[in-house]
Order: sequence, then structure tokens, then C-alpha cells
Amino acid sequence: MTATIAGQSLERRKRSMRARLCAGVLGALLAGLVGIRGAEGAGKVDELSQILLTDSSYKVRVQAALVLGKLGDRAAVPALAKALGDANNTVRAVAAQSLGRLGAPEAADHLRTALKAEGDKFVRSQLERALAGLGRDGGEGGGKARIYLEFGPFSGGTKAASGESLGLLRKAIQQKLSDLGAVTFSLTSEEKADFAKAGRLGFLIDGNVTQLDEANVGGAVEINCDVKVMVARWPSKSILMWTSAGAAVQGGSRPQDKDMARRDCLEASAGQLGDDLKRFFQSQGG
Repeated sequence: MTATIAGQSLERRKRSMRARLCAGVLGALLAGLVGIRGAEGAGKVDELSQILLTDSSYKVRVQAALVLGKLGDRAAVPALAKALGDANNTVRAVAAQSLGRLGAPEAADHLRTALKAEGDKFVRSQLERALAGLGRDGGEGGGKARIYLEFGPFSGGTKAASGESLGLLRKAIQQKLSDLGAVTFSLTSEEKADFAKAGRLGFLIDGNVTQLDEANVGGAVEINCDVKVMVARWPSKSILMWTSAGAAVQGGSRPQDKDMARRDCLEASAGQLGDDLKRFFQSQGG
């Protein structure tokens, strides 16, 4: 009789929790759960884990995965790891986010396995971000650079931009980004082969000089330049963002003065672009 009553009580609690998850009242739910410890806290994680793995509504499963991550209890790792195989891509993405939030190194293998099989771009990005977060917190890859940046040829654009100018632009942007402690610009062939397993994020930076010309302004030579840069996932090359910058630099009329002004113009543009890119890569964990 006691066991039956306990079972009925558990089912009532699960129904109550499901109703709140379904209603989306996360603030009230979390307020009642955060800080619970011991057997009662473990029971709440168990209830949420069961809901995550068995409920027929993907919206309820999404909410359960979200709450499990916010609770910060690593006992939720097994259920969240199983949810990486959920039929719904939003559930899989939120499960990955929550595993990253929990910072549990034991989740790394589950995330890597899911990443190998995952076809959805958004879910893949959340798996990659969670793995990078585990690298910061002492998982595999801890102490290593978490973000790999590869530069494209910066070809195309205006014919006025020589190969030397494009090389200067790439070098100036790379110098700006080298301040980020979590970034590397080179990987060994073995590291590239095991890239998905290592928990790193990879990005391709490419672009071109769309304007590099001169004009006479008030009797002086003025060099105008505009540069456009793209950031894409590496190695997939799916485009994430575009940014652009331009500058105007006055110089002398001699050929060497004009060359110097072109150099200064591109370096000024690279400085602006570098600031934009740094903010983006910092948001990615750099």
C-alpha cells in the first residue's frame, strides 16, 4: 500500500512539473527548484530527466532540457546525453547547450559522438560550442587553443590591389587577432584529421579589397580604400557573417609616397576589421 501511494505521489509530481514546463513558466519553476539538495534535489533531476526522455511533446522536452542545464546538477548528464539523439533538432540543440552549461568533462565523448552523426547546422554549432566550453573547464583539449582560424587568399576585388597589398591586409588582420589567447592560426595534419574530436571551433576568414584608388583633394593626393571580409565555418565554409571597413589617407605625389599611403590605408582598414572580428570570436569563446 505504501509503495502504491508513493508511486501515485511521484506521478502527481511529474504531472505538475510537466504542466509547468508545458506552460513555459520557467522562472517560477526554477525558483522552486534551485537550491534543492540531497535526495529531494536528485528526485527533481530524475523527474525532469524522465520527462525529457519520454514526453510526447517536443516543446515540453525542450523546456526540460533547458531546466536541467540551469539547475547545474551533473546528475542530469546521462539524460541530456541521450537527448542528443532526440528526433527533434531543437531538443538536441538545447541538450547540447545544457551539457556545455554543466561543464561536465564526462559529457565530452557523448558530444563528439553526436557531432559525427549530426546533420543539422544549428545543432552542430551548439555541439561545437559545448565541446569548446568543456575544453575551458578542464575537459579534453584543456590548455589548448580552442579556436582555429584559417585565412583565405583574399583574391578578387579591385585590380589595383596587388598580391603584396593583399598579403599585407591578411597579415595586419592576423596580427590584430593574435591578441586572443584562445586562438591558433596553425594545426598539424593530425590535429586537422581529429578536429571534430578535439572540441575546437574552426573559422575561415576571407575577403577582398573592393576599392583602392587615388584622388586629388585640395592639391594633395588622397588614397581611398574599402575592404570586405567574410567569416565562415571551417571546414564546412558555411558563411556566418560579413563585415567591411574603409579609410582615406593623404600622401605625397611621388610613387613611393603613394605606396606608403596605400599601405597605411589598408592597415587602418585592417584595424577596424580586426576589432569587429575580435568581438565576434570573443563571443564564440575566444
